[in-house]
Amino acid sequence: MKKYNINEDGNMIKEDIVKNENEIIKVVQISDTQIGSFYSTNKLKKVANKVNALNPDILVFTGDLIDYSNKNPDIDEITKILSSMNARLGKFSVFGNHDYMYKLPRYYRQIMKNSNFHLLVNENKKIRLEDNKYINILGADEILNGNPDIRDLESKTDYNSFNLLLAHEPDLVDMLSKDTMNLVLSGHSHGGQIRLPFKGALVTPPYGRKYTKGFYDIKGNHLYVSSGLGSTKLPFRFFNVPEIVEFNILI
Repeated sequence: MKKYNINEDGNMIKEDIVKNENEIIKVVQISDTQIGSFYSTNKLKKVANKVNALNPDILVFTGDLIDYSNKNPDIDEITKILSSMNARLGKFSVFGNHDYMYKLPRYYRQIMKNSNFHLLVNENKKIRLEDNKYINILGADEILNGNPDIRDLESKTDYNSFNLLLAHEPDLVDMLSKDTMNLVLSGHSHGGQIRLPFKGALVTPPYGRKYTKGFYDIKGNHLYVSSGLGSTKLPFRFFNVPEIVEFNILI
């Protein structure tokens, strides 16, 4: 599990400069479980326990719930596990490219609805906080099989709020205008799944090749790319551990 403190401008700060007057919103990100041959629902149960132990205010899932090779996912079991994950201010998700394959779009929508995740497809939802402050959560449709509408999403930003964009593919951030989003959370690349010292990600998917893992600042839009939880095509990782990420956002 990784933990970061983020100020209202989307910049990382040290824990010792967090001030008492700040309202701290804990956002926990999970991504790319790829449930199937290499990632079981038993592993997802362990993730649910870890998420609940973090006691998040907001839980976000940035796509690829079920691996494309899984033709008969246990919809009820997955729904039950995701339903058990708790977040005080809500749970939010976006489509990943695997979630669009075969019959998975229907399954994914059904699972997200029944497990109380707000599935955002070029949509936003504002959450009111203390002192009349807001966090504005936006969700982009994925690129490879979906239809992201960046200009429409940018019209939904609120410069009096903290704008948090969920976008499965990290390279989508290049489509954003300057200084649009305080924080963008992505997955998709798996960090390359296999990483080599001094070289980094060995193989990455389309739209996950430029930004592969960790923090980036692109034209004032702060991006974090999660290495995700599961695996696809190959049942292992190298120099690249799975992760659950905690962001403490100072509003």
